[in-house]
Amino acid sequence: MDARKVADYIVNKYYINNPKLQNVLYFIQAKYLLELKKPCFEQALEVASSGVMVSDVYNEYKEHESGLIPHDGEEIPDIGDSSLIDEVVKQCNRKSLSQLRDIITRQDPWKQANNNYESEISLESMKAYFVN
Repeated sequence: MDARKVADYIVNKYYINNPKLQNVLYFIQAKYLLELKKPCFEQALEVASSGVMVSDVYNEYKEHESGLIPHDGEEIPDIGDSSLIDEVVKQCNRKSLSQLRDIITRQDPWKQANNNYESEISLESMKAYFVN
């Protein structure tokens, strides 16, 4: 699946800002790897000062900066079984952006990419951390 479709689903169903959306995508990817043993979306997660980002999604919503992304009035996209995504969004909405960032930046996938001066967090490092 494309991360932009996942993001469209989230921003049309929930009130969220772009920096938090980026971190929510990280936790969705982790949940899919853990529970379904496959990635939710194909785009790479990148190390960012606010935690992580998916460039395509970040660029789509960057005009909103840290403000809430308005619902665009379109139907919520059909992404199949959305229960895992909804579960993660609801859990993440209970935390602030700084709390999510702190969790992510203490985890091995982020630390490994950051320490190796790599911009992308590999799926392999996420699988190793969350699945094994």
